[in-house]
Amino acid sequence: MDRRIIRENIMQFVYQMDVTDNFDYEQLTCVEEAEKALKQNQAAETLTAIRDHISEIDKLISKNIDNWDINRLPKADLAILRTALAEILYVDSIPANVSINEAVELGKIYGDERSYAFINSVLGKINRELNEQ
Repeated sequence: MDRRIIRENIMQFVYQMDVTDNFDYEQLTCVEEAEKALKQNQAAETLTAIRDHISEIDKLISKNIDNWDINRLPKADLAILRTALAEILYVDSIPANVSINEAVELGKIYGDERSYAFINSVLGKINRELNEQ
């Protein structure tokens, strides 16, 4: 299965987890196509990272969104940011620049006309900070 499709399904699932306020992905149901994607190693690693580290991921997002509150972000943008950060921080097999580029593309599809630039800015800022450590 194509990594881009897997990532898109992960982002949609993260969106569902946020709406239901349940980040234990193993307890949620999904459509058949997403279920196939979720059986892939990439999905399991990313969703496990989100489940186990959601508070750290959200703190990092909050710290890097100037003049915004994480609770006011559009849910699609937040799901994209969470997915990308889980990959960047906890999935070693995916380079950070790939996660950022894919997040920007998802922002173009699922966000408004400014989402992709916002997502790119936040993830770029975080990535630079991580590389300086």
